[in-house]
Amino acid sequence: DMDSEKLVIGYWKIRGLGRMVVLVCEYVGAPYELVEYVQGDGPEFDRSEWLDKKFTLGLDFPNLPYLIDGDFKMTETVPIIQYIAMKYKPELLGETLREQATVAMLMNIVSEAKSTNSICYQCDDLDKFTKAAHDKLQVLEKYVGDKKFLTGDKVTYPDLFLTEFLWFLIAVTSEEDVSAKLPNLWRLSSNVAALPEISAFLASERNEKIPFNNKIAKINAS
Repeated sequence: DMDSEKLVIGYWKIRGLGRMVVLVCEYVGAPYELVEYVQGDGPEFDRSEWLDKKFTLGLDFPNLPYLIDGDFKMTETVPIIQYIAMKYKPELLGETLREQATVAMLMNIVSEAKSTNSICYQCDDLDKFTKAAHDKLQVLEKYVGDKKFLTGDKVTYPDLFLTEFLWFLIAVTSEEDVSAKLPNLWRLSSNVAALPEISAFLASERNEKIPFNNKIAKINAS
């Protein structure tokens, strides 16, 4: 039964971290299905749709996103992405010891840039968010230089994670703003979008038009 072989990804009905897992599934060709939890509207922003299920799924560390692969269950975004890459396309993790170490390091740097998204939940000061994001992305802008992807000509999983964050930045500012201030990273995001697996996803119905952040966020975009 093919359905039993599908990876199950649980997340809020937003792009957020879940979309980063989805992009990896799409790129490696992993069959998956999404279980989406909807946050209630304000002022309560009720989370019971998830909280009612949270401790019933047999997760050791219940959280969103989660991954269920047959009888194997796990949480934590980056380890989930690493697991999917290891299972379906290990070269996404880097091929030599040094490449793998470099990719893991890059993931931490990319995660640090992505963590500025927390500002979007704290205040509606768009300039404060974009300045913080650009400050953290500057080192990656310099590192990429004229390379096609973070490590060169080969895609690794931080490229996918980074691109989704750049798409959010473009959504709350503009394509012009990001391409002017971060030309190398903007080019990298275009290279990711042009990958056959990713461009097919972007053109498909699976590319849900849902917000990046949850309803409680003060800065958001669809």
